Amino acid sequence: MEPAWGEDPEIKVAFEEFRGRLMELEGTINERNGDINLKNRNGAGVVPYNLLKPFWKDGDKEKGVPYSISI
Repeated sequence: MEPAWGEDPEIKVAFEEFRGRLMELEGTINERNGDINLKNRNGAGVVPYNLLKPFWKDGDKEKGVPYSISI
């Protein structure tokens, strides 16, 4: 978050709510990646779904929310 935005309590609360929701979504993705009953999540040569996970470590590729999505 921009330091100037953190000074505004309303913006800070909204940001923390948004960040919390993103963490929930990452948890959902992790749960589904670990569910052996989901057909396209497990098996030989199947990698975990990481595309829309909002948080990642430095150096990880193909993770994170893209700037745009074409459907």
